[in-house]
Amino acid sequence: MPKLRTPIAVLTLALALPLVATPAAQAAITIELPGLPGYPTHRTIAVNDLGQVVGAAYGNGAPHGVQWERSNAGTDLGAGTPTGMNGIGQVLGLVTVSGAGPYVQRPFIWHEGKVTDITPSGSGWVSASAINNNGAVPMTYSTSPYGYHQERAAVWQDGKHTALPLSGSHLSLNAINDAGVVAGSKAPMFGTDAHAFRCVDTTKCERLAAAPGSGTYSVKAINEAGVVVGNRGTQALRWEGAGVTVLSPNGQVANGPQAINERGDVVGWSTGFNAVKRATLWPAGGKPVDLGVPGPSEAVAVNERGDVIGWTSADNPDAPRAFLWRDGRIHYLGSLGGAHSLPVALNDSGLIVGESTTADGTLKAVKWALISTTPRG
Repeated sequence: MPKLRTPIAVLTLALALPLVATPAAQAAITIELPGLPGYPTHRTIAVNDLGQVVGAAYGNGAPHGVQWERSNAGTDLGAGTPTGMNGIGQVLGLVTVSGAGPYVQRPFIWHEGKVTDITPSGSGWVSASAINNNGAVPMTYSTSPYGYHQERAAVWQDGKHTALPLSGSHLSLNAINDAGVVAGSKAPMFGTDAHAFRCVDTTKCERLAAAPGSGTYSVKAINEAGVVVGNRGTQALRWEGAGVTVLSPNGQVANGPQAINERGDVVGWSTGFNAVKRATLWPAGGKPVDLGVPGPSEAVAVNERGDVIGWTSADNPDAPRAFLWRDGRIHYLGSLGGAHSLPVALNDSGLIVGESTTADGTLKAVKWALISTTPRG
């Protein structure tokens, strides 16, 4: 795994523009993460509390995974598309295999220079997007390279697969916590038996309470208390214990593991009478909070401090603009000179990662670090 040479960092010091007065102004340093030579497009997908960032490079054949350290030094992980990273820097990714059948995709874990193939025996198309801090990976897979229907489910950990008591044509496993509790959904090819489920261990999976309406479910995240969040159509949902709460009848929970924090705060979007998406926070035990960001806007992640990141396209429908919502105040984040800036994840120190265009429209991986500009007395 070759190391990337870190170029002179491209830093943009952009004063954040709060929509309300703040006692301590914030400035966001926009840092371009070094890209792979020959790959024009770079994106990020995750950041952990060690300050490690993972993403991918595109535009020169097969995509390559990239992992950046806190110092911004990057490592080419090789061919594949990362789908997740845990707190110790293990990166989960997928590689599409050509020549072995029309539907062959394999999961790998990259860590400290080692690549581990975690493909189930006899599988064809494998889907895996979550990895917990113990290195456990839930996955669904087809049993033939000539079909993509996710018919089986398993959890990989410590070199072995353990089958889950699930079967069906359209299984999805998108969430796992550090206790090993897995959550997902099932959408049968025929009939109306769509439902969400939670597996408390590898021997017991239970249906989650049904939400009103019709259509398929999509589970997005689970926290350590076992609270699950997701969607059914345009209904944002929260499952706790044996019950389900409709957070919004016209909205959706954000996509990804940071849709909920350990306190139980949930983020996403909802619409009002004018049907325009508005970035929304559903605090644990509280009423929904419109973050006050002009719509169309969405909240995409929340950390343990309660910081929320998201985007708005109110100024330009073709270019999202990144924002941070902290302590009730909005701060817009800078770009690399282009109109597009999109955050995707943040850690508990407030380090934000995402993507931004340069003045010529090239998409780059970036991170934003907030600093205080209040003079010291």
